[in-house]
Amino acid sequence: MGLSIVLLAAGEGKRMKTNLPKPLVKLGDYPMIQHILNTSKELKPEKIIVVTGYKKDEVKKYLIDNNQENFIFCEQKERLGTGHAVKQAAPYIPNRGKTLILYSDVPIVSKLTLKRLLKVSSRKKLSILTAIMENPFGYGRIIRNIKKQPLLIREQADSSKEEKHIKEIFSGIMIVENGHLKRGVNSFVRNNVKGEYYLTDLVQYTSTRNLKIGSVLADYKEVMGANTKAELSDLYKSLNKLNLERLTNKGVFLKDPETCYIEGDLRTGRDVTIGQNVVFKGKVTLGDNVTIGSNVSISNTKISKNSEIKDFCSIEGTKILKNVIVGPFARLRDGVVIGENAKIGNFVEIKNSKLGAGTKANHLAYLGDASLGKKVNIGAGTITCNFDGEKKHKTKVGDGVFVGSNSSLIAPIAIGQKAIIAAGSAITSNVPSGSLAFGRSKQFTKKNWKKK
Repeated sequence: MGLSIVLLAAGEGKRMKTNLPKPLVKLGDYPMIQHILNTSKELKPEKIIVVTGYKKDEVKKYLIDNNQENFIFCEQKERLGTGHAVKQAAPYIPNRGKTLILYSDVPIVSKLTLKRLLKVSSRKKLSILTAIMENPFGYGRIIRNIKKQPLLIREQADSSKEEKHIKEIFSGIMIVENGHLKRGVNSFVRNNVKGEYYLTDLVQYTSTRNLKIGSVLADYKEVMGANTKAELSDLYKSLNKLNLERLTNKGVFLKDPETCYIEGDLRTGRDVTIGQNVVFKGKVTLGDNVTIGSNVSISNTKISKNSEIKDFCSIEGTKILKNVIVGPFARLRDGVVIGENAKIGNFVEIKNSKLGAGTKANHLAYLGDASLGKKVNIGAGTITCNFDGEKKHKTKVGDGVFVGSNSSLIAPIAIGQKAIIAAGSAITSNVPSGSLAFGRSKQFTKKNWKKK
């Protein structure tokens, strides 16, 4: 039987004090909804049904523009509770199979935890995800019978004094057999303090029919939500802590876990070392024996084995092959490929360029829209002048070229293999292979000159 996912994303987020719809409020590098979507996709559902509401067009546009999934959208026009939200999705749920209900503002539950829930749900009409919280204020409490079987969920506003002392809470996440879900949502009534349709009533609906309910206990950090910016900060800390735990379990050495921040998807090989005050964003891959220095920011980058990123580097949208040294104080951005055994030194900036194996740019250089061959040497102070005020142009440098210090390569230009560019040159036309190119003004010296 197939799996469907209903993702609730209708929230306004008034307490966030934001102009954005709540699902699009950022948690680290991504909007909250993107975090839970990334996890959802790994479960390979047959369909994802998104329940929208406040600023629905903004939410739909973001999802369509930033994901390759074919979403089914439906709208919750009135805010009448989670049960009412799921009821809007019911017509789009297949008659057979199971449905996992997730929330855009409970974004960091892990794939492993959801797979545990899926496993427990075998041969059960309903299974729920719970957690233990020392301060469970605001969450629905799990009421169990003497056999520890869930009977019902009591929402905070409807709980008695005794029930409010229960520390096992409902995360909001459940998996339900489709036919049972459709029948259940049609039975909901609003006989509660808030006057809403509670999705939690589905638990009592199930238990009163003498049907067993599955449950999985999760780490409370995974099921935290956020209704305010303060809670969003706490959620960010939980996200980061969970990510760091996964890293250390894989054998990564973190010099100072308190100052390492993982906002996206970080994948690592063996014997990776990460220094102090490092931020990872987007999709980052670190190969075996990679070393990351301190005060480094890396996003959407792949770094191959035995490479080292020294202190104070900023790297984004880059592919670094094996045995490369970068930094300190280097900036690589958008479309950069660094070949094997290359070296990028201090105060070097590279954009949209490819550097061949063994190429070096050790000091104070800018390389933009350039293609450099193997074993090229870029002298200190060299720049590619790639922008003419209207368009950007390419600079092509062949294998074994030596570019002297403080040179300007004015694109479009091609420099042949093993050519030499004299220091201080402004090169405006192509240079044949094996040539020596000068582009300087003639020096004049006046002896015995005195300032008048």
